Amino acid sequence: MKRLVVLLAGVLLYGGGSGLCAKTDLPSDSLYHLQARLLTQSAKSVGFDVNRGHPTLVSMFYASCPAACPMLITSMQVYESHLAPAARNRLRVLLVSFDAARDTPSQLEQVAGLHRIDLSRWTLASAPENDARKIAAGLGFSYRALPDGSFDHSLLITLVDRHGRVIATTTTLVNDSRFLAKLEEATARDEP
Repeated sequence: MKRLVVLLAGVLLYGGGSGLCAKTDLPSDSLYHLQARLLTQSAKSVGFDVNRGHPTLVSMFYASCPAACPMLITSMQVYESHLAPAARNRLRVLLVSFDAARDTPSQLEQVAGLHRIDLSRWTLASAPENDARKIAAGLGFSYRALPDGSFDHSLLITLVDRHGRVIATTTTLVNDSRFLAKLEEATARDEP
């Protein structure tokens, strides 16, 4: 319920009624109701619901982050490494940059290469400021620009189901057994 209140507050605060899609086949508490455009590492324009139909790990980051974001990416890789191969193949990962001015598709592609990210299942994307704020509000993620061009930000990983509903969140970058159990459950089988 708290996620839904945060989502609706974010929609009202950052876009009024225009922040909702006309996707009536989604549950009312789906984050995929957010209308947000992303530009991927392959320069493809996609919606926030790019991984609709798959359980997905979602977080936000910025590519020039010196420490926290690389740890976040590694943490997401470690969580997925605990999954059986079939379950891992069902999982998708979405990392949304809130630094669209600097995080161009080529910059995102460099990050993917540096971290040996599986781009068949992972999407790195940047979002314009208004869309990044909508996504952050929906996820309960905080960030703010600092005078030196860096950002102060949350370390939050969110697991959503195939319909974009929040299943679990964690701020623990390693060994959150509750979060891992939810991840294993969400990816254990193909849903109808």
